[in-house]
Amino acid sequence: MKYFVFVFALVQFHVAHAKIWQVGPTRSYLVPSAVSSLVADGDTVEIDAGLYTGNVTKWFANNLVIRAVGNGYAHLEAAGNYAEGKAIWVIKGANCTVEGIEFSGCQVPDHNGAGIRQEGQHLTLRNCYFHHNEMGILTSTDGVSDFLFESCEFSHNGYGDGYSHNIYVGAVNSLTMRYCYSHDAHIGHLVKSRARYNSLYYNRFTGENGDGSYEVDMPNGGRAILIGNLIEQSPNSQNGGIIAFAAENQNHPEQELILVHNTVVNDRSNGRFVQFSNATTLLKMTNNLFVGPGTYLQGTTALLDTSHNIRLTNIAEAMLSDPANFEYRPLPNSPCVDAGIDPGAFNNESLAALYAYLHPMSRTARWYSGSAPDVGAYEYLVLPYRWIEDQSTETNWKVYPNPLASNQSLTLLLDQTLENESQAYLFDATGKALRTLTLERGVKTFQLDLQSVPPGAYFLQVAGLGIKELFINP
Repeated sequence: MKYFVFVFALVQFHVAHAKIWQVGPTRSYLVPSAVSSLVADGDTVEIDAGLYTGNVTKWFANNLVIRAVGNGYAHLEAAGNYAEGKAIWVIKGANCTVEGIEFSGCQVPDHNGAGIRQEGQHLTLRNCYFHHNEMGILTSTDGVSDFLFESCEFSHNGYGDGYSHNIYVGAVNSLTMRYCYSHDAHIGHLVKSRARYNSLYYNRFTGENGDGSYEVDMPNGGRAILIGNLIEQSPNSQNGGIIAFAAENQNHPEQELILVHNTVVNDRSNGRFVQFSNATTLLKMTNNLFVGPGTYLQGTTALLDTSHNIRLTNIAEAMLSDPANFEYRPLPNSPCVDAGIDPGAFNNESLAALYAYLHPMSRTARWYSGSAPDVGAYEYLVLPYRWIEDQSTETNWKVYPNPLASNQSLTLLLDQTLENESQAYLFDATGKALRTLTLERGVKTFQLDLQSVPPGAYFLQVAGLGIKELFINP
C-alpha cells in the first residue's frame, strides 16, 4: 500500500496575555525569581538567553507562558540552591507552558532534586533541556493532569540510587512525548511514567554511554502507544529490560501496549526487549525492528497481535546506516525495506507512522515509497530527509474529498484564517515537486486543482502542521 502524506503548517496565532514580563541582566528584573511572585494568571515571562547561576523559585499563577528569548537557552544552574527542598523550579500553577529553558545541577537532601517539580495540573514543555540533576523532571500524582513534552532533551540525570530518572511522571491522566531526546541516565530510567495514557511518538530514547536502567518504563500499565521511536539499551545498563509494562501494579482500567514502527536496539550482552505483566490484555506489535541479543518477549497476554516485525540478534544483519553512532536508517539492501504492512487503526485512530525522528529533537515527514512501508522507525529514501518546521500550536483542519477522483479538486479547510501568506507543495513518491499552491493571508478555504495528476499516492507539504493520507483514484 502507498501513502499520500499531507504536511500542513500555519503561522502561530498570537495570543494576547495580560502582561509580558521581561527578565535578564539588562532588564528591570534581573532574574526569574524577581517576577515569580508578581505574575498573574495568563501572563507571559520572557527570559533573556544566558546563564542564571543559583537562581531558584516557585511559580503560583495559572496559564503562564515562561519562555527564553534571544539566541540559545535561558540556563538555570542550581549551584547548590533549590526551592522548597525540591527543584530549581516548583510549578504550582495549572496549565503552564515552559519553552527554551535549561535546568542543571539540582541536588537536594532527599536526593531527588529536579529541574522542575510539577505540582499544578497540566504542563507543556517545548525545547527545554534538563541535565545533571538528581531528577530531570518529577511530577505530581493527581490522576487528572495531561503533560506534553515536545522537542526536549533529558541527559545525565539521576542520583544513582535507581529511584531517580531522566523523566519521572507520576500517576496522572496522560503523558504525550514527541520529538524528544532522552539519553545517558545515571542508574535510573530514560522515561518512567505511571500515567494512565502514554503516547510516545517519534522520540529518541538511547542509553548510549550511560549506566541507566529501563529505557521506557510504564510500571502501572494503562494504555501505551509507541510509534516511530528509536530505543537503544547501553552496554553499561544496570537492568536488561528495555521496554517494561505494568511491572509494579496494574491499577489502570486499561492494560494495553501498542508498538508500531519502532527501532529497538540492545547493545548489552543480554536483556529483554519487551516485558509485560500477565494482566496485560493486549500486546499489539506491528512493523517494529528488534536487533541485538536477549529475550524478545517476556510475559503473557490475553491477546497477542503481532505482524511484520523483524527480530535479528546480529545488528549487522539489519543493514542500518551507522548504528555505532545511533543512526538506524535502513540501507537499500536492508531486510526492513518494503517488509511492513499498513498497521491499521486502534480505537478509530490510525497507527501509521506519519513522521520520523530527526536529530536533534525534531521531525521529518515519513516519505513512503516502494511496495510497502519499511519496518522500523525510518524509510529507506534515495533523497535526503526533508526538514519540517516544528509547530507550537495545533490548528484544526480538513482535506476533502479523500479519496478523490482524478477529475476533482482538493479542498483544504482551516478552522481559522491565515495571518500570513504560505505555500503548499505537491510531491510524487520520489520527491519530485509537481504543483505549488499559494495560501493567501486572511483566507481559510483553499482549492488545489489535481485534474491532470495521475491516480496514485502523493505528498502535499506546507511547512509544518500535520499529515493526512490522501489517494487519487481513476
